[in-house]
Amino acid sequence: MNINRPLSPHLTIYKPQLTSTFSILHRISGAFLATMVLFSLLFCLEIGLISFTYGNFYQFSFSVNFPKFILGLVNLTLLALCYHMSNGVRHLWWDLGFFLEFSLIIRISEFLALCVAFLALGKIIRRIYC
Repeated sequence: MNINRPLSPHLTIYKPQLTSTFSILHRISGAFLATMVLFSLLFCLEIGLISFTYGNFYQFSFSVNFPKFILGLVNLTLLALCYHMSNGVRHLWWDLGFFLEFSLIIRISEFLALCVAFLALGKIIRRIYC
């Protein structure tokens, strides 16, 4: 009884839509941000056990040379934050009844992609040069 059928035929039938893709990415970025908040909280608690004063904490934070992996993770977190925040504003507009026509949904989605790129690039550049 070995039949060569796909397990999920609906995945091959439907074409991915822009709004559904953004919705899935919104959920993924939210889960990623929640995970990063948890890890940063645990990191701060661990540092708090090592040094009990704010001066020691800041001295440790600014004296450690973080590896490129950590800086890449911070930049990825900034990108996820910019995307999640921008897409959240778009959902708030939809909840209020604005921009519900199909042509406007496509334009707002393209504008969202530009906003995310602009915000993330600005934050990364500011992080590097400031």
